[in-house]
Amino acid sequence: MHRLTVRATRGAAALGAAALLASCTGGAPSTPAPSEGRRTTPASPAPEKPARPASPAPSADPATPSAHLTGDTAALPLVAGAWGDGEGKTPPERLTWPPTARAADGSAPVRVTVKAPSPPSYASFMLHSRIDASGIPDEDTRRQRVLACGTGIADPGCRITDNNDGSYTVEVPGSPPEGHPYRVLYVQWAPDRPGAEETWASWQLPTG
Repeated sequence: MHRLTVRATRGAAALGAAALLASCTGGAPSTPAPSEGRRTTPASPAPEKPARPASPAPSADPATPSAHLTGDTAALPLVAGAWGDGEGKTPPERLTWPPTARAADGSAPVRVTVKAPSPPSYASFMLHSRIDASGIPDEDTRRQRVLACGTGIADPGCRITDNNDGSYTVEVPGSPPEGHPYRVLYVQWAPDRPGAEETWASWQLPTG
């Protein structure tokens, strides 16, 4: 699982996560000194300024993304992630995959709604055909399908839609490939400034 998240992060970065320009700041202008020999009047003491009220404390994790199946309200299990200021979750050593009833008319669409402060720059559905004894997906490329979309991807395997309400739908157009029931959604956001920490998260989807 560690390989999965690290490799996805590197792959996303290689696919062109956007870099933002650093803002330029100018120095404050200096105050000219009084002319020599000129009599100056002592400055009167500045009036005391009223105390500024304290700003409200920020929420605990304002940038923590969340996800749920589109049309459902239950949060998907967070597998791993990092969202700045040292906040995040390390990949687990064990995953549990409860069985899910298949739709009578075939595979259900893979569609997830992600809530985050900014639009994703990259996403991928990582679909696996089998797992090991600890429930960790097998990452052998012969038994894994990666359906990716985002910046710099010419032939996307998924689609990201801005819902204009602080949420984004990430979905697989059409039917997902058969024989890959173990699914993880990986999402990455471009850094908001040069040198910023990577912001990404992955969620465990129900078996398909």
